[in-house]
Amino acid sequence: MTDKSVNEQPNNEQDEQSASAIFVELMRQAAERAVPGSAKSEDDVSAERPAPPEAAAEPSLAPKGEEHPIRRVRPRLVLRPPQRASMAGGFLGTIFVVLVSTALVATLLMFFVNPEYLNPAVVQGLQLEREELGAGQESARPTAVQTPQWLRRIGIISGHRGLGRTLNRDPGAVCYDEYQRVTLEEETINFAVSTRVVANLEALNFTVDMLDEFDPRLVDYRADALVSIHANSCIDYGEVVSGYIVSKADARPDTGNDVFLRECIALNYAANIPLERSYNETEDMVNNHAWRKIHPLTPGVILEMGFMLADQEILTTQHDLLAHAITMGILCYIENAGPYANLARSGGRSGGRSGDYLVPILATPTPIFGR
Repeated sequence: MTDKSVNEQPNNEQDEQSASAIFVELMRQAAERAVPGSAKSEDDVSAERPAPPEAAAEPSLAPKGEEHPIRRVRPRLVLRPPQRASMAGGFLGTIFVVLVSTALVATLLMFFVNPEYLNPAVVQGLQLEREELGAGQESARPTAVQTPQWLRRIGIISGHRGLGRTLNRDPGAVCYDEYQRVTLEEETINFAVSTRVVANLEALNFTVDMLDEFDPRLVDYRADALVSIHANSCIDYGEVVSGYIVSKADARPDTGNDVFLRECIALNYAANIPLERSYNETEDMVNNHAWRKIHPLTPGVILEMGFMLADQEILTTQHDLLAHAITMGILCYIENAGPYANLARSGGRSGGRSGDYLVPILATPTPIFGR
């Protein structure tokens, strides 16, 4: 009995020491967790101090503490100072903006501005400057001294003369008899009158070009005036169709030298030829191929002297009279001569003011080929 109690006493002391050691270890671990940076992992602690024999076999009684979140240090946002552009860069940028703006405005004006709103004098002036830049030379300019006659060039187109569009002979309008035989061709009438007009003008010391219908010289042709001489159709319309027609290019402005030339021809033709004026202009007149070829500053008109059926007698027997009327109309324009010059400048209106349709800055300048 006594021996057994003696043996149990050391065991109780050993158990008490083991519990004390465990408590001390727990307190130490709690203290390490409270101090930042001084905590050690359980593996390190167990490696430094061996656990008591009873505690080694038992699972650890130390409670696991909550893991602290890791705080990441954010870099400070530093605003970079704006970079200053160089003077050359700013200049080039300004030039680029100006060019883009100019192109945009020009595009809008081209699509949304009606060309008829522009002053015809301005349009002709711009065409003149464009031709100067393109040709590398100065175009004709008005001079204080009157231009000599031999320096003034006049073009006369003999309608349908020469080869046609298909490189074949084009007689123009044709008259047939009851057996469908050709009795009269327009080309013959036109040539007879045109040669007489050329002779009249050359007698006055003008430089005159006799041109075919599709003459290659018409391309960029420059002259003080261009008149295309024709005769109208020989078709029987069931009624008497008579009269003459004078027409300019539809693309040309309704004021300026083209209108002045047209009215000079029309008024002098009416004063010499017993025919009434007709205004039934056709597409071939207002959009003639010659108008798309000649120089923009060359005024031109097309004259239909009469109808080959109703006016046949005049067209076939009065060639000299027809040529005289056309010559007087050209002189009215070139020299502002004759009783109808003032009326022609007003567009043929009896109450018009003198000079309404004349563009003085471009009127009969000294041509380049005469210098």
